Amino acid sequence: MTMNRVVAIGDFDGVHRGHRELLVRLLAWAKELDAEPMAITFNVNTKGRAVLTDPAMKEYYIRQIGDIPLLVLHFDRWKEVSAEEFTDQLLKKELRVVGVLSGGDLHFGKDRTGNEFTLISRGIAVKKVEDQLQDQLRISSSHIRDLIQNGKIAKAEEAMGHPFSLMGTVCHGKGLARQFGLPTVNILPAEQQLLPPFGVYAAWVEAEGVRYRAVANIGLRPTVEKTDRPNLEAHLLEESAPDLYGKTLLVELKAFLRPERKFEDTEQLFLQIKEDGEKSKEVLA
Repeated sequence: MTMNRVVAIGDFDGVHRGHRELLVRLLAWAKELDAEPMAITFNVNTKGRAVLTDPAMKEYYIRQIGDIPLLVLHFDRWKEVSAEEFTDQLLKKELRVVGVLSGGDLHFGKDRTGNEFTLISRGIAVKKVEDQLQDQLRISSSHIRDLIQNGKIAKAEEAMGHPFSLMGTVCHGKGLARQFGLPTVNILPAEQQLLPPFGVYAAWVEAEGVRYRAVANIGLRPTVEKTDRPNLEAHLLEESAPDLYGKTLLVELKAFLRPERKFEDTEQLFLQIKEDGEKSKEVLA
């Protein structure tokens, strides 16, 4: 027999401390009702903003909280569907939802007209979870987005409850760094990914469960190429770092070291990178 479900619905962008509290409560409620928990999100930010975490990153962080299946809906398919149809067809008929857990701001459906009363009137129980605060301010994805755009990486990590991280598959770079003894990985962030100010960061790189100290540059790499698409280039600070081409990496940004700038030649650039690497080791220690 198919189990009933209790769900949480939202962008879950950043999977921050407020989201984490919501999902922990979801697990407890599901156990109490002998139901299956589920998080429902969308493939893009529903407000049209750059994202803190894409669906793969959301799943990564949600999996750390507990066994909560993540259902990713395509926003274009659902954005014109009324709140009533969303409730009746998706929640009740397809998913057998008996309860919805939410934060203080519960709105869904076309023009965000659906709310807790829409659900309750259709026989779905609703529970609310109190907001989490940082410096007396409500923790929200918008709040964290502002912190990151202003380079306040440590504050953003505090609000999220985990480092601000980027995930991607290692692609080929120009191979210049290896000529100077700097094992390097390159990732092209998704176009919808929110990025911090261009510059150099102390970072951890995680691949296949192994973590490496690194110094990461986010930007346009003006010394070595002309491009208009931002790139993440991380130089690994371990002598025995392996070739990670084609691997999926998690890059945790820990601290801003300096702005990106153009050097006269690559030799000066790599001398600076080695200096940045020493600063990064101090931060990561």
